[in-house]
Amino acid sequence: MTPAAKFPSARFEAINRDQSVLHAIDVERLIDDNHPARNIWDFMGTLNLDRFLADISAVEGRAGRSRWEPRLLLSMWLYAYSRGISSAREIERQCEYEPGLQWLTGMGVVNHHTLSDFRVRHGEQLRDLFVQVLGVLHLKKLITLERVTQDGTKVRANVNKKTFTREAKIRAHLDLARRHVAEMEREEAEHEKTRRAAARRRAARERSERLEAALAEVQRLQETKKWEKEKPCHASITDADAQFMRTGDHGVAPSYNVQVTTDAAHGIIIGVEASKSPSDAENLIPALEQVHEDFGAYPEQVIADGDYTNRKTVRETAEREIDFYGSWGETERNSGHGIHPSYQASAFRYDQRRNEFICPQGERLRYAKTQERDGAENHIFAADRKQCRACAARQQCSPNNKMPKLGRTVSVMLEHPAVEQFKDKMATESGKATYKLRSRIAEFPHAWLKTKLNFVRFRCRGVVNATTESLWVCLAHNLQRYFALRQTIAA
Repeated sequence: MTPAAKFPSARFEAINRDQSVLHAIDVERLIDDNHPARNIWDFMGTLNLDRFLADISAVEGRAGRSRWEPRLLLSMWLYAYSRGISSAREIERQCEYEPGLQWLTGMGVVNHHTLSDFRVRHGEQLRDLFVQVLGVLHLKKLITLERVTQDGTKVRANVNKKTFTREAKIRAHLDLARRHVAEMEREEAEHEKTRRAAARRRAARERSERLEAALAEVQRLQETKKWEKEKPCHASITDADAQFMRTGDHGVAPSYNVQVTTDAAHGIIIGVEASKSPSDAENLIPALEQVHEDFGAYPEQVIADGDYTNRKTVRETAEREIDFYGSWGETERNSGHGIHPSYQASAFRYDQRRNEFICPQGERLRYAKTQERDGAENHIFAADRKQCRACAARQQCSPNNKMPKLGRTVSVMLEHPAVEQFKDKMATESGKATYKLRSRIAEFPHAWLKTKLNFVRFRCRGVVNATTESLWVCLAHNLQRYFALRQTIAA
């Protein structure tokens, strides 16, 4: 038998791509009844969105093109963020084929300019909406305020490293930009008043404003830097608020420090703020004040890591009757480098009757002065510098002290009672066990935002817009949590 006879010619279905096909689409059935887009749309319908209507000029009985309603734009952005999409252009493209967006828009397409403008234009209204959602979740007892955590994460700014430059270069660019703006305004006054010319003038003014902001920021950094011998400060000419920060991948990049307050009951984010400070130290108390403003009460218990734990935070949480747990972030000052163990501060004996210290060589250190340090009193005792300079053990006791005024010093820190109580509490087994809960509660939302919602880089510029974008992402996270918990409770 020949191969052709053994394997007869196969027959396949023909594919014809040279044709147009008309399909009937039931828009309502594009998505199922429990689809995220439908859930978000229905939830937005239960909230008061009147504050988003203030700047809408298209009204019944007047000429003008109709606007997309805020409920739709809110739902589109929240649905997009819940799918890890933060690009307005990508949302516009997906309106052509993605079922959730097709259902939301009724097979329409929303322009990316409309989406971009809506995202950053309504920061205060979005903040109000965020609080409304928290109120709903609080009424459903998904937020208890019995225990909250505070944690920060670095999210990269929408800026190129090459845009950072020094003050002199910023001034040169600013002078050029101001001359350019003046020239274009003169042309407008003479003859050119077209829409394209107006757009060029607007772009020139915006560039001048960005340069002025960069100049102000670099001057602020120069004034607040710690060491005079540091290299000159830099600022970005496109996003003056962005700061170089150490990121989670151990790199250094222009970023914002996104502060997140999480309720421990069900992992709901109850507070968010973008900061341009790389340090977390000063962010806990403002976050607690924001919680008090939103809920009318402080949380009963707060857990934060060592970056937030300092004397000021301990005192201020105690004043607000908040049970604070944290890893002590402040390091005690040592006696100095190169000091022999036999001459460390612990080797100096205290004479309570005379209020003096006695060094291992028998010399007395008398009270010199008291320094205030975050509410604690640091009492300093010093020896006579002449005796110290003549001492045979000077190289072991004070090898690096030039003794311009005082000899060897020993300090005694008298802590605030709240700090003493905090340290005693954190030394107990229950205190340590409570602190161990921090990572499970505080770090999970950051992991969810970055891996599930792709919140690794801002699309907007400026710390105000960064906070607004953070609100969008956290609001999407909270709605996801609510829908999942609603199904669990219903089951």
